[in-house]
Amino acid sequence: MLNFKTKNNLMNSLKVLFVVVILLVAAGCSKLQTDIPSAPIISTHNEGINDPNSPNNHAFLVVNGMNGMNDCQQCHLADYSGGVTKVGCNTPSCHPSINVHVDSINVPTSNDFHGTYISERNWTMVDCQGCHNTDYSGGIAAPSCLTCHTITGGPEACNTCHGDFNNITRIAPPKDLNKDTLTTSPGVGAHVKHLYDNQLGSEILCSTCHKVPQEIYDAGHVDSDLPAEVIFGNLAIHNGANAGYNFSNATCSDVYCHGSFEFLKDSAGANAWIYTDSLLVGSAYAPEWNKVDGSEAVCGTCHLLPPTGHQNTGNDPEATSCVNCHPGVVDANGNIIDQTKHINGMKNVFGN
Repeated sequence: MLNFKTKNNLMNSLKVLFVVVILLVAAGCSKLQTDIPSAPIISTHNEGINDPNSPNNHAFLVVNGMNGMNDCQQCHLADYSGGVTKVGCNTPSCHPSINVHVDSINVPTSNDFHGTYISERNWTMVDCQGCHNTDYSGGIAAPSCLTCHTITGGPEACNTCHGDFNNITRIAPPKDLNKDTLTTSPGVGAHVKHLYDNQLGSEILCSTCHKVPQEIYDAGHVDSDLPAEVIFGNLAIHNGANAGYNFSNATCSDVYCHGSFEFLKDSAGANAWIYTDSLLVGSAYAPEWNKVDGSEAVCGTCHLLPPTGHQNTGNDPEATSCVNCHPGVVDANGNIIDQTKHINGMKNVFGN
């Protein structure tokens, strides 16, 4: 048994030992703390990272960095949906269109082609302007859209979405908004025959069948209402023709150009003698828009030869006698020789 004095000495020794241990541990920890380097600063995430007016905006890191947006993908995932950061780049309020930036973005035959992406969003290019500038000259994204879209208007030129991409004078299909080029497609149909290869009548404008916008985002132009509206005007509704288009069977009806016309007899006119009735009328033919084989515009289809109400000159199926009164419009074989004097809203006779 330890006596009281011995026990007391032992307790004091233990206390001293405990204090020494505590001091050694404290000293060791203090040394370790001073040896730990400061946490590195992640330069991407400085104040102003999301401020477009700040020099610290993350866009400048993309533009000035060597790896472009590959660095972003290291933390935000390949599809920019968040990754380890839990912060997505492709939220509606930030970069909803960022996923378009893949390797095949400029390959027209690829499903990842940027034109396909834009068409799926009703052809709005506002998202592109966020990085490529309002005039598409490059902006913070550096690559300029105008390198490929060289025609006036850049990506907003009419022939970007429909028509010939390489020819600004051909803005009507083919191709149409679905990339179709066959005339059997309602989006293509007889556009070329009416606008570019028209050999039967006076010039036909786009506004004859459509409301033509002055700017790309004018009301009713770039929207979700497809196919394009057919709103007849100009010569199509001349003289009160009640023109219409049936989308279900792709046919036009009551169009002046296809025989929905009436010419009232002027009893005092020099040519009143040619009338057998009070009116000369056409046949009001309803052509199939996407039947482009020549049969929808055969001479005699849109009006009889001669027209109903006209003196019968033998009902010449070849219209060879038309030249007797309509020289300068047709030749002796019944061929149209001056388009401006046929299907123009007027009666051109005796060289007029």
